[in-house]
Amino acid sequence: MAIIETIVPIFLIIIFGFIIHKKGIIKDRFISDANRFVYLFPLPLLIFTGIIKSDLKSLFFSHILAVIIPTFALLALSFFIGYALKLKSGTLGTFVQTTFHGNVSYIGLAVLFYLLGEKGLEQGSILTGIMILLNNVMAIVILSLFSQGEKNIAKSIISIIKTPVIIATFLGLTFIYTGIPVPNFLFKAMVILSNIALPMALIMIGASIGVRNIKKTFRYSIASALLKLFVLPGFAAFYFRMLDIAFKDILYVFILLATPTATVSYIMAYEIGGDPELASNAVTLSTIMSPFAFIFWASIATL
Repeated sequence: MAIIETIVPIFLIIIFGFIIHKKGIIKDRFISDANRFVYLFPLPLLIFTGIIKSDLKSLFFSHILAVIIPTFALLALSFFIGYALKLKSGTLGTFVQTTFHGNVSYIGLAVLFYLLGEKGLEQGSILTGIMILLNNVMAIVILSLFSQGEKNIAKSIISIIKTPVIIATFLGLTFIYTGIPVPNFLFKAMVILSNIALPMALIMIGASIGVRNIKKTFRYSIASALLKLFVLPGFAAFYFRMLDIAFKDILYVFILLATPTATVSYIMAYEIGGDPELASNAVTLSTIMSPFAFIFWASIATL
């Protein structure tokens, strides 16, 4: 019951964002500007301050592998399913990237914070940066290989490395390893600004939800959502079971892996020549289904 009482309010905020956008209380321009603001300032600061406060000793290499190995395993499975469904190139690339490309920065960090508190945020900050880099690079490569257009892969990957969240991750790790202190007054200012990130991000996710010809892509979108929310964390559960690691110690890994498909998946599919309709519907369906996934995996981990 405690898990449900923690997860449900998060998604009520997302629903709130959806409603106030549909009612015209907030406009598309505001959504665009707010998304850009969160992306450039509060979110990177949330990652940076989380890393600064974290204990690197609590992040084991096995936890990092628990993200990488299941992702590649799901990648292979998604390709197999995509070929079995006889998906065309652009649709195949989009289908595959939506099965592993999670919204770890917005929804993942929000669930970690409200479910596990500051400890969850500290545990997840470094892993979030790693996952964002891994997911985006893999998504670009896959979409480019199966693209209906042309794209400079190297240029796209460099642009990902230069994103604020990735820079914040590297800076946070640099400050920790070098022992360079952050002035207390500056750190407190960063924390204040970073506190805007999660509630604002949840509202923007709700406001951005849309459905594009759902009947046309429903079969593929629901398959993508199930793979993303249940199969990917399931691979991690199998991995941890093999290493005899208690699930309660790695709940934050399950939360990050069970995040719904990232909204940037739609942008990438549109820009690189994939299937934007499939990507948009995969984002929507996985977001709608994700509360059940979070409750399921949190319950499994705390048994």
